[in-house]
Amino acid sequence: MASVYDSDSRPPYMSSYAHEEAWGQTAITHQKTSFSSSRKKEYSLLTKCVAEFIGDLTFVYVGTMQAHLFPFADGILHAAFAHGLTIFILATAFGHISGGHFNPAVSWAVAGAGKMPIWHLPFYVVSQLFGGFCGAMLTASILTQTQLSACSAGATLVTDGTQWWQGLIAETVVTFFLVHTILITAADTDTVTLAPLAIGLTLSIDILSTGSITGASMNPARSLGPSIVGTIFATQHTSYYWTYHYIYWAGPLLGSTIALCVYKLFEAREDRIVP
Repeated sequence: MASVYDSDSRPPYMSSYAHEEAWGQTAITHQKTSFSSSRKKEYSLLTKCVAEFIGDLTFVYVGTMQAHLFPFADGILHAAFAHGLTIFILATAFGHISGGHFNPAVSWAVAGAGKMPIWHLPFYVVSQLFGGFCGAMLTASILTQTQLSACSAGATLVTDGTQWWQGLIAETVVTFFLVHTILITAADTDTVTLAPLAIGLTLSIDILSTGSITGASMNPARSLGPSIVGTIFATQHTSYYWTYHYIYWAGPLLGSTIALCVYKLFEAREDRIVP
């Protein structure tokens, strides 16, 4: 899910070439030829943004549509399975193009870790937010107003009785778990071939643990689009969607920053602060 900023712009778990020092001179020559060829096929920033847009459109569409099934399914377990499986598929499919972030909090951590040019960050974030909005709009185009209102447009909302600080802590903690997994399995190593699966499963356990409190968004792009669509098309009052919406920005950004600090202090293979 995390993109590495190296010569061929591929995350390490998607890399198809080995380290040159592990091979003889013949292998080195072959690797250099392959490397030269791969440079010619490097994905542009526009292509990466399109991948992020499509990924978030898919992720938010699945996330909002499955909310409509809550009265007929097993609630949090259903949401955890739907979101985790979707991220696993999307990270596997788009990881070699954009890194498969689909989350501004993830892109921030990846850029902060030096695995992506920092100037790519605003383009990634805009693509992700717009993709999330379009995914929510697709849900609104399929469901009736009654159905859309019944599932709150699939928006992630703080449950009744939960204080703002409880919601903030919950979103911070689960985002830390998610981003930490991404940094150590996908951004910093080429040996964890099951990184997309680890990331998808982490998302699932986060939702299982915290979904009943905040919806376990961990992702401003997952929260913003459905809230906008709910405000426009559903019957609830505007404040229903926006009173605690800041939690879904502050929590993920705080959690991802903590994960980034832990990674840079203790876990990074290069430029680690604590030996």
